[in-house]
Amino acid sequence: MNVSDHFHLVPDFAQKVGGWLADGSLVADETVVDGIENAFEAFQAMMRGANTGKMLVRLPRG
Repeated sequence: MNVSDHFHLVPDFAQKVGGWLADGSLVADETVVDGIENAFEAFQAMMRGANTGKMLVRLPRG
């Protein structure tokens, strides 16, 4: 089985998942680390599997 075997289902999938994200029944987890100075530590933590979901480094505005 290959994902491309089911490409015709993508529009239905996108509609369903979009609805779940909008109504809060599907939540994307993320770990946020503040500051570029902590990017290396964030990368190391991600490689150890210490994060939940996506590992993000938040940068200050401006």
